[in-house]
Amino acid sequence: MRFAFGSARFQPERADTIGNAPWTGRATWRRYASAARTLLTRSHDCTQRLACVRIVQQKSSQRQEGAQVKQKRLVSAIRTIIGAELVLTAAFIPLAHAQSQPDSAAAPTAASAPAVSKLDKVEITGSLIRTSDKVGNVEVQTITPKEIQASGYTTVADFLRGTSANSASSWSQSTMNGTAPGGAGIALRGLSEKYTLVLVDGQRVANYAQAVNFTDTFFDVNSIPLNMVDHIEIVKTGAVSEYGSDAIAGVVNIITKKNFQGLQIDGQLGKAQHPGDGQGSFSVLAGFGDLNADRFNVTAAASYYRDSGSTLADRDMTKNQDFTQYPGGLKAPLGPNQQSYWGLPDGSTQALSPCPPGSSAANTAGASCTYNTAAATSLIPSTTRLNANVRGTFKINDETQAFADFWASRNETVQLMGPASISSTTNVFNPTTGSVAPLPRTVAGTNPFNPFGVDTPINLTFPNNVASADTVSTFWKASTGVKGSFTTQKLGDWDWSAEYGHSQSTVDTHYSNSLNVAGVENILGNGVYNFANPASTPNGLNGVFMDDYQQAISKLDSVTAKTSTGNLFTLPTGNVGFGIGSEFRHESSTINPRTFASEGIAAPANVQSVDGSRNVAAVFYQVEIPIIRNLTFTQAGRYDHYSDFGGAFSPSFALRFQPVQMFTTYASYSRGFRAPTLVENSQAAYLAHQNLVDPNDPSGVPTKHFTTEQINGNPDLQPEHTKNYNIGFQLSPDTSTDIGASFYKIHIDGVIGTNDPNALLQQNDPSVVIRNPDGTIRYVAQQFVNLGSLDTDGFDMNFRKSVGTKYGTFTLSGDWAYVWHFKLNSPGSPTQDFAGNNLALLQPFGASNPRWKGNTSLSWDYQKFTTTLTWQYTGPYTNAVAAEFGDGGTLSVASYSQFNLMATYRGFKHWTIYGGITNLFDKKPPFDVEWQAVPDITGYDQSLYTDLGRFFQVGATYRF
Repeated sequence: MRFAFGSARFQPERADTIGNAPWTGRATWRRYASAARTLLTRSHDCTQRLACVRIVQQKSSQRQEGAQVKQKRLVSAIRTIIGAELVLTAAFIPLAHAQSQPDSAAAPTAASAPAVSKLDKVEITGSLIRTSDKVGNVEVQTITPKEIQASGYTTVADFLRGTSANSASSWSQSTMNGTAPGGAGIALRGLSEKYTLVLVDGQRVANYAQAVNFTDTFFDVNSIPLNMVDHIEIVKTGAVSEYGSDAIAGVVNIITKKNFQGLQIDGQLGKAQHPGDGQGSFSVLAGFGDLNADRFNVTAAASYYRDSGSTLADRDMTKNQDFTQYPGGLKAPLGPNQQSYWGLPDGSTQALSPCPPGSSAANTAGASCTYNTAAATSLIPSTTRLNANVRGTFKINDETQAFADFWASRNETVQLMGPASISSTTNVFNPTTGSVAPLPRTVAGTNPFNPFGVDTPINLTFPNNVASADTVSTFWKASTGVKGSFTTQKLGDWDWSAEYGHSQSTVDTHYSNSLNVAGVENILGNGVYNFANPASTPNGLNGVFMDDYQQAISKLDSVTAKTSTGNLFTLPTGNVGFGIGSEFRHESSTINPRTFASEGIAAPANVQSVDGSRNVAAVFYQVEIPIIRNLTFTQAGRYDHYSDFGGAFSPSFALRFQPVQMFTTYASYSRGFRAPTLVENSQAAYLAHQNLVDPNDPSGVPTKHFTTEQINGNPDLQPEHTKNYNIGFQLSPDTSTDIGASFYKIHIDGVIGTNDPNALLQQNDPSVVIRNPDGTIRYVAQQFVNLGSLDTDGFDMNFRKSVGTKYGTFTLSGDWAYVWHFKLNSPGSPTQDFAGNNLALLQPFGASNPRWKGNTSLSWDYQKFTTTLTWQYTGPYTNAVAAEFGDGGTLSVASYSQFNLMATYRGFKHWTIYGGITNLFDKKPPFDVEWQAVPDITGYDQSLYTDLGRFFQVGATYRF
């Protein structure tokens, strides 16, 4: 991979002249003043037009007047900032002039000046101004499909999750009982996925219709097939000043192939060494028309991907659901859907007599009949994906192009979620009260299959009725636009573009073997089902199970227009760049609750409901000023106005210094904000589950239980406000060597999340901790709130060194990240540092946070052969949750190293053949005691690892 720097200036053709006149004496100031007046006049005209644009229709005349005042303030602020920057530039001219031209008498004339070649201009993520490559003040990591293939990963999503900056809180489609099945996102800097903006060809796209962990919106990178990717750019610094609210942690821009000519066919097969997880893919890429020669091009692609998936029974670590080999590990029963028992009046339990077929008697926290549910629970869900897209580009003239493209994808995921069960943790929704209540589980004393003769509660598992979720997610995107360039006599060469895009994500989920509440009441009250000997009542479960359905839809419409120049005018120190743009978008999110669960007919009660929309209007700009030779100052800003909470201005300031060609250093500071997601500020509720310690357990002993939380949206939420700091350098002494490092710091005020549920249980407020008549917890009532502040900082490092020998070229490269601090400061609570531990499991960020994560690759290129060995490392972390709540086990979760070996051969005409082994040494994820219980039951943090095991793959590409 390579690291470039965007937002850069171009080398001027003549650094000491404008036109044909040297910058000397009063003439210098007159020419500068004239250029400054011209820019201010154009800026005034532009901003006056912007002020006349009605961004959002307000609900009342009073709000209209308020919006107009804000717009006028915005216009004034932008004009003031731009004017101040021009004045600042003027102030530096004498100094710059003195440095660049010590003797005015010796200044060369334009006629005698040697020609300086111009560098090609390219678009770089994070910069409004098109710039030359590998210079600037924003670090951009560029990844190619060749690097993805060499890493051993078969999808874009899996590769991105393995990057060093994606240190924590990133969930894949293999997450157990995932709340966004089939989707996969990326979370830079250990912040959750809602803090990372994913673009496709520089355009925003609709979020996945379901939110991961019920709260975090994200774009599903599974929607982009690998064969259509030209390269991926990752900006690891906040980019709110250009892209808006979501870009706090950074930006991932997936650039697709354009102007492709010919036909390319790809095929790949893979198989895990352990049972399950057979993979295969097939794709076609075709294009015709040369944009330069024919003035048009059409590029189209289609792909198919299949993963057979696996269950817990397919891996040694989970097949017996026995973690006793690890310190603090338990053996089944691990959850209510893995055991059957009677509840006795003294709080103890008694196994059914005899235990039903398929179960065995056990004595863990009371007598019960236990089941091994590994074969009924997905480890990696089965997945089938279809993707297609077509893009047409037409060259109107030498300066202007028009394009239109269409994308479509379909992803089906089938996830087994274990046997259905009746238990104390199974809830049913009451639509009248809007809250949950326990599912009936008391067997009537008159029931002939009740051996006690009095009403007695039962925990009952149905091993032959496996609950599952069949999710079909579709995504489509249509966009069109025009872009071009023009040259003015006095104000430089300009690039411009205007684009419109519509995208939509729809997620339909079919839930099998939900419990029919009426059917459950029937088997409890009447003698139709023998709990201990089901075979004696073959029709006893008629009417107990039913299917349920849920649909979610996310839409986005956006219009963007922008223009920029890299040479608005020329100073002795270089060219001044300027860009300005505007954006309007409408976004909406609809999550319908499960059809029957929301009516109290079916259980469990999973009833998240969201129906929200908003308009967002924005204007943004960027100015680049060469203060002295090789020192460039960049200032950018963006004003966003949200129809549901108001507006915010986000400025950024950056410096880039390149004292010599091989060394670049940069620093930046920016302020930004994040608007509440449409899930967070909705008025609906959703249910979450955690294993929590009840200090007021009716047994008199603090006891950990699988506990339900009912979390409500909050329309009164305020946006989060952020500050980003970044400083770093890049050293490239020759074309074969790159070394870079950077320090980052992110501060977030008003972090949106929920209160620590364990603290709420300690307080035991009866309006928050809702209990059953017997004193056990029914649910904990929560609401999204603006918590305190979050501070995270750390380091990035990258390197590349190539050495040529008679035996080929050897290249060692790597990128590493270290999280120094990850502190949450909440009013009334002590500061918690999540760096290097798993305390965030109890917070909105929801995952372990190891300090170190990195990748190092050694490649060997010899003639037509390339082989790459990749080392992927995830550092250890402290099991702080276990230490706090006495869960036992070691207080340190071990580090993890995985090696992947890939080889490619290009010796046959038109053919590229590749193959390799992922997880060469069949390394298992490190055990974490917090992940052995329901609903996870994998024994490892699923946001960090996947227990795929050793995986073999082979593939080929044919192009003609």
